[in-house]
Amino acid sequence: LAGKLTATHSAVLSPFDPVVWDRKRAEQLFDFSYRLECYTPAPKRQYGYFVLPLLHRGQLVGRMDAKMHRQTGILEVISLWLQEGIKPTTMLQKGLRQAITDFASWQQATRVTLGRCPQGLFTDCRTGWEIDPVA
Repeated sequence: LAGKLTATHSAVLSPFDPVVWDRKRAEQLFDFSYRLECYTPAPKRQYGYFVLPLLHRGQLVGRMDAKMHRQTGILEVISLWLQEGIKPTTMLQKGLRQAITDFASWQQATRVTLGRCPQGLFTDCRTGWEIDPVA
Protein backbone atom coordinates (compact mmCIF):
# COMPACT_ATOMS: atom_id res chain seq x y z
CA LEU A 1 0.00 0.00 0.00
CA ALA A 2 1.27 3.40 -0.92
CA GLY A 3 0.19 6.31 1.23
CA LYS A 4 -2.23 6.64 4.07
CA LEU A 5 -5.59 4.85 4.26
CA THR A 6 -8.55 7.20 4.46
CA ALA A 7 -11.98 6.14 5.69
CA THR A 8 -14.74 7.25 3.30
CA HIS A 9 -17.72 5.13 4.35
CA SER A 10 -20.68 5.88 6.63
CA ALA A 11 -22.75 3.16 8.30
CA VAL A 12 -25.42 2.47 10.89
CA LEU A 13 -23.83 -0.07 13.24
CA SER A 14 -25.40 -2.86 15.23
CA PRO A 15 -24.97 -2.65 19.01
CA PHE A 16 -23.09 -5.93 18.60
CA ASP A 17 -20.66 -4.65 15.94
CA PRO A 18 -17.01 -5.25 16.92
CA VAL A 19 -16.41 -1.49 16.77
CA VAL A 20 -18.64 -0.90 19.82
CA TRP A 21 -19.06 -4.35 21.33
CA ASP A 22 -16.07 -3.80 23.61
CA ARG A 23 -17.40 -0.71 25.37
CA LYS A 24 -14.07 0.24 27.00
CA ARG A 25 -12.24 0.05 23.68
CA ALA A 26 -14.89 2.16 21.92
CA GLU A 27 -14.51 4.78 24.61
CA GLN A 28 -10.70 4.74 24.43
CA LEU A 29 -10.41 4.71 20.62
CA PHE A 30 -13.40 6.86 19.66
CA ASP A 31 -14.30 8.76 22.85
CA PHE A 32 -17.73 7.15 22.41
CA SER A 33 -19.57 5.98 25.50
CA TYR A 34 -22.18 3.45 24.43
CA ARG A 35 -24.71 1.35 26.25
CA LEU A 36 -27.58 -0.77 24.96
CA GLU A 37 -30.58 0.57 26.89
CA CYS A 38 -33.32 -1.91 25.98
CA TYR A 39 -32.95 -3.54 29.41
CA THR A 40 -32.93 -0.19 31.21
CA PRO A 41 -36.31 1.02 32.55
CA ALA A 42 -37.71 3.65 30.15
CA PRO A 43 -37.50 6.57 32.62
CA LYS A 44 -33.78 5.88 33.14
CA ARG A 45 -32.81 5.70 29.44
CA GLN A 46 -30.59 8.46 28.14
CA TYR A 47 -31.12 7.88 24.41
CA GLY A 48 -33.73 5.21 23.68
CA TYR A 49 -34.75 1.58 23.57
CA PHE A 50 -32.41 0.26 20.85
CA VAL A 51 -29.95 3.00 19.93
CA LEU A 52 -27.66 2.38 16.96
CA PRO A 53 -24.18 3.93 16.65
CA LEU A 54 -23.44 6.03 13.56
CA LEU A 55 -20.04 5.70 11.89
CA HIS A 56 -18.84 8.36 9.44
CA ARG A 57 -15.45 8.31 7.73
CA GLY A 58 -13.79 6.30 10.50
CA GLN A 59 -15.31 8.24 13.40
CA LEU A 60 -18.27 7.42 15.66
CA VAL A 61 -20.22 10.66 15.17
CA GLY A 62 -23.53 9.92 16.83
CA ARG A 63 -26.36 7.52 17.47
CA MET A 64 -29.99 7.09 16.52
CA ASP A 65 -33.04 5.52 18.08
CA ALA A 66 -35.05 4.00 15.26
CA LYS A 67 -38.06 1.77 14.84
CA MET A 68 -39.11 -0.22 11.78
CA HIS A 69 -42.87 -0.19 11.22
CA ARG A 70 -43.15 -3.34 9.12
CA GLN A 71 -46.85 -3.02 8.24
CA THR A 72 -46.38 0.41 6.67
CA GLY A 73 -42.80 -0.04 5.44
CA ILE A 74 -41.60 3.05 7.32
CA LEU A 75 -38.31 3.33 9.17
CA GLU A 76 -38.92 5.94 11.85
CA VAL A 77 -35.83 7.71 13.15
CA ILE A 78 -37.28 8.65 16.52
CA SER A 79 -34.23 10.66 17.58
CA LEU A 80 -30.74 11.25 16.26
CA TRP A 81 -27.88 12.67 18.35
CA LEU A 82 -24.46 13.87 17.26
CA GLN A 83 -21.44 13.58 19.51
CA GLU A 84 -20.27 16.75 21.19
CA GLY A 85 -18.19 18.80 18.77
CA ILE A 86 -19.57 17.17 15.61
CA LYS A 87 -20.93 19.78 13.21
CA PRO A 88 -23.76 18.96 10.77
CA THR A 89 -21.73 19.57 7.59
CA THR A 90 -22.94 18.80 4.09
CA MET A 91 -20.52 15.85 3.91
CA LEU A 92 -21.79 14.45 7.21
CA GLN A 93 -25.42 14.85 6.15
CA LYS A 94 -24.76 13.13 2.82
CA GLY A 95 -22.94 10.24 4.51
CA LEU A 96 -25.56 9.74 7.22
CA ARG A 97 -28.43 9.97 4.76
CA GLN A 98 -26.83 7.25 2.62
CA ALA A 99 -26.11 5.10 5.69
CA ILE A 100 -29.69 5.44 6.95
CA THR A 101 -31.02 4.74 3.44
CA ASP A 102 -28.89 1.59 3.20
CA PHE A 103 -30.07 0.50 6.64
CA ALA A 104 -33.72 1.21 5.71
CA SER A 105 -33.37 -0.74 2.45
CA TRP A 106 -31.93 -3.69 4.35
CA GLN A 107 -35.05 -3.50 6.56
CA GLN A 108 -37.17 -3.42 3.36
CA ALA A 109 -38.48 0.04 4.20
CA THR A 110 -40.02 2.22 1.51
CA ARG A 111 -39.75 5.47 3.46
CA VAL A 112 -37.71 7.08 6.24
CA THR A 113 -39.32 9.56 8.63
CA LEU A 114 -37.37 11.82 10.97
CA GLY A 115 -38.22 12.80 14.51
CA ARG A 116 -35.81 14.74 16.70
CA CYS A 117 -32.58 15.68 14.88
CA PRO A 118 -29.83 18.18 15.69
CA GLN A 119 -30.36 21.68 14.35
CA GLY A 120 -28.88 22.03 10.89
CA LEU A 121 -29.03 18.31 10.03
CA PHE A 122 -31.34 17.08 7.26
CA THR A 123 -32.73 20.58 6.71
CA ASP A 124 -33.49 19.78 3.06
CA CYS A 125 -35.51 16.66 3.92
CA ARG A 126 -36.90 17.36 7.39
CA THR A 127 -39.99 15.19 6.89
CA GLY A 128 -37.96 12.23 5.62
CA TRP A 129 -37.48 10.63 2.23
CA GLU A 130 -38.62 7.81 0.01
CA ILE A 131 -36.46 4.72 -0.52
CA ASP A 132 -35.73 3.72 -4.10
CA PRO A 133 -36.50 -0.02 -4.26
CA VAL A 134 -33.61 -0.49 -6.69
CA ALA A 135 -31.07 1.04 -4.26
